[in-house]
Amino acid sequence: KIPSMQRAPHHNVPPRPNEKAYEEPYEEPYEEEEYIDQLQRESATLLASYQHSDLEGVQKVERSMVDITQLLSRFTDLITEQQEDILQIHDQALKSKQNVDKGQDQLVDAADRGEKSKHPMATFIVVMALLLLLFNWITP
Repeated sequence: KIPSMQRAPHHNVPPRPNEKAYEEPYEEPYEEEEYIDQLQRESATLLASYQHSDLEGVQKVERSMVDITQLLSRFTDLITEQQEDILQIHDQALKSKQNVDKGQDQLVDAADRGEKSKHPMATFIVVMALLLLLFNWITP
């Protein structure tokens, strides 16, 4: 019988609470194999659950990435639509400015023509009418 303090280092099995520190039972190799098998099964179970949780995490991230990609695509579509609207508004604003400038030029031209003309013919007709009235009043 091998005392538990002299176990081989490759076993890495801690002493059990009910086990005596100075001697191991006769059936210890069998129990040790069961214990190692149990640890291996637990390790495999933990590894499988870890991989499953990792897989779920990766799938969650993948779903998030798909959602983000869809949102970016939708934002791109909206920006493209808005860009077309903005270009139309810009063109209409330029046309409006041109029309306002043309209207202002026409108003300036009309004011200049009004200042220049002063209707000389109308003035002549009014003066002649007044002269006729005067002559009509003077001559009986």
